[in-house]
Amino acid sequence: MAYSPLDEGRLSRHPAMARVAARLGVSPAQVALAWLLRDGRVAAIPKAARLAHVRENRAALDLALDAATLAELDTAFPPPRRKRPLAII
Repeated sequence: MAYSPLDEGRLSRHPAMARVAARLGVSPAQVALAWLLRDGRVAAIPKAARLAHVRENRAALDLALDAATLAELDTAFPPPRRKRPLAII
């Protein structure tokens, strides 16, 4: 479960997210959510303060990321090399 899937906005401000979002014509937050939700094994709980946020978050489910885009994001955000405690936010 991704409790803070956008890392309190930091993930959507990352240059890799911005590049992909600009290329696809969507928001960086939508790219981040689509990347997290791509295989259906992760549940995300993004903040939605306004109805527009809810709609934007929902639209991320319809965003299909191709293999090249997934590889680009996976390179920009590699998994940790060892176990690390979860950060408390």
